[in-house]
Amino acid sequence: MNIHLRCCIMILVLCTVMIAPAGISSSNEDHTLSCFEPGSYLADKARANRIVLIGKHHKNIHIHNLIIHSLPALVATAGISTLFVEIPSSQQEAINRFCKGDEGVETIEVCDIIESPSYREILLKARSLGMKIIAIDAPVPCSITRDEWMARRVKAYLEEDPQSKGLVLAGQRHVFKGLQWVHVIEPSLADHLESYGVFSVITWPNAIDNLVPVAMDINSSYFSGVRDPTLMAMNITEQVCLATAADGVIFMPRNQ
Repeated sequence: MNIHLRCCIMILVLCTVMIAPAGISSSNEDHTLSCFEPGSYLADKARANRIVLIGKHHKNIHIHNLIIHSLPALVATAGISTLFVEIPSSQQEAINRFCKGDEGVETIEVCDIIESPSYREILLKARSLGMKIIAIDAPVPCSITRDEWMARRVKAYLEEDPQSKGLVLAGQRHVFKGLQWVHVIEPSLADHLESYGVFSVITWPNAIDNLVPVAMDINSSYFSGVRDPTLMAMNITEQVCLATAADGVIFMPRNQ
């Protein structure tokens, strides 16, 4: 077990392990740390922010199932009306036909790196809840970065529908904030959407021995120096850590 993962396990041991449905602080400046049931946590953050970004690990069925189970509360209690997905924007017409019930979910072309039955189940659940589904990924080739293209798609929709609130599902690297790259300057999707009221949540697979996942705010006092496996694999400067790179984290149980 690497030192960063040991650090996070220690955090979970030291924090309040009683899962609480309410009373979640949205401030990362607090000096307390508590764990929460992920669905309630995401709904709380969605009530306080116009956009919630969830960093996915592609094809992870357990993370997909967590999102599926969280969607009803996000719609019913937090006012989330739109699901933004990392599917090429060229597929929007196919998505529109799917949402109307004119076509099956299998008619939507999804990139091989993302394609999985459980990912399509997210789309089916969103449709059953009456959510708008917006494809935001860039065409290939593209004259701007994928993150900027995706941000433009999200912004255009939010400006067209000022009352809408959105859940954005994207690969983990796109939801990190303020990353300092070694050789380039490349704002993330989260960076591009900063002015819209964004709460960024990463998922950490195989992190804990608990039987159920737990969510918590990323508190700079506790997460200084902590890197999840995605950060450790990225070409970023040494000082980058979770203390500044995201707002919240969902720890997934081992073997999930």
